[in-house]
Amino acid sequence: MKTFFPDPLRVADLGAGHCLFSRHAANFGHDVTAFDARTVRKPTDAELGAIKFVHADVRDIDLAPFELVLVLGLFYHLTLEDQISLLRRCKAAGPVILDTQIHMETHINPVEKREAWEETLVQQDGYEGVLYPEKDNPMASVGNPTSFIHTPASLERLVAASGYTHMTTVDPIYQTHVGARRFYILR
Repeated sequence: MKTFFPDPLRVADLGAGHCLFSRHAANFGHDVTAFDARTVRKPTDAELGAIKFVHADVRDIDLAPFELVLVLGLFYHLTLEDQISLLRRCKAAGPVILDTQIHMETHINPVEKREAWEETLVQQDGYEGVLYPEKDNPMASVGNPTSFIHTPASLERLVAASGYTHMTTVDPIYQTHVGARRFYILR
């Protein structure tokens, strides 16, 4: 099977959790370091094989040594300030594969099942989205009670403001219990 990134790369998998994507990247021959602030979902060392697992908060790591950064299911668990910082630090590395929730009116719960946060658009520092209430579970954020889910246009503005010149959207948008979610490739 041919991979999108054919040469072995130094890959950072941020908020790796169960390390599924880390394992896929390692199976393609990449040198993978998985980072997560929690260890509750961390696979055993035998399951990780050559993958290096670092117990660390993604807000505190240096990404410059990496050539590809995976931000899969993590971005929308951060505050806007942390998202801005993360994208700027990712820019020092290589391309970014981003999988995140986006706020789209067409993809939120039916009216009778909606929570207040789903309908309350907020403006922060020129960006638009909703404040998502984090919960206390192994997939929630660490250290912030709410996080920021951008509208698609807001996310595009943030990516451009962070210095990326190319943002490729990968369709389809898919539905989760939180709403719309999509993959992007940032270069």
